[in-house]
Formats: sequence, C-alpha cells, structure tokens
Amino acid sequence: RNRDHQPLPRTKAAGVMDSKWPAFEEKMKAEGLNEAAIAAFKYNFGVLVSGASTMIPESSIDPVDSLPEMEKLSVKPDASLLKKTVMLKLNGGLGTGMGLAKAKSLLPVKGDDTFLDLIAKQVSSMRTEFKVPLAFMLMNSF
Repeated sequence: RNRDHQPLPRTKAAGVMDSKWPAFEEKMKAEGLNEAAIAAFKYNFGVLVSGASTMIPESSIDPVDSLPEMEKLSVKPDASLLKKTVMLKLNGGLGTGMGLAKAKSLLPVKGDDTFLDLIAKQVSSMRTEFKVPLAFMLMNSF
C-alpha cells in the first residue's frame, strides 16, 4: 500500500517483498521490535526494492523568502515544554574521508572530551537546570 493506503500494482518489487519480507519481519519480532518500528521498516524496504527515486531535485526547491528574527519575537521561555521535546543530534559519519579509523564524534575536542562527551554533558546540564527528563536521541549517518 502507498501512503494513501491504496494498493500498489503487482510489480517485480512486490515479488521481492513477498520473498524477502517474511524473514525480516520474523527477525524483528524475535528481537522484540514494536509494530510501529516494523511497519516503518517495511514501508522503507518497499520503497527501496521498488527502485523509486527518493531524491528531491534541486530545481523543485525554492528558497525561503524571509524568516522571523528571534529578537523580534515575543516569546516567553517555557521550560515545561522540554518534557515534550526530544533533543536530536546528528552523530556524524565515520570520518574515513578524513583518514580517520573512527567516528568523527569520538575525536577529542577539549582536553579528553569528545564531541559525544560534550553533548552528553549538555543534555545532563539541561536535565539538571530545568528539572525535566529531557529525551535525547542520536541520528547516525553512514
């Protein structure tokens, strides 16, 4: 089914899904993944095997005409919103293009602290300062 929940036409991709998907699904269920995670993987696997382009052509992107300036907004800080917030940080790549044998986020940047150490300290500090269990997630790139 597509995003509008309409059936997809039978294609070679559907044959690949029929033959490959059950093993993936079984493994994910055995590992205890929830239904939402399995459904998301299934959708993305279906897009992959369909051969559909997931690229957004640059010609279809328009620049933003204007953005509001933070200093001109009348916004009152509300730390209680952090209870509904996830701090998402990009966890960079492996750094092989820079000749590294490890992730760039593991490079020391201040004393013995790595980028990841500084991020962890930032999250810990915010949790303490605002007295909220701020959710934190790393987005890995490959």
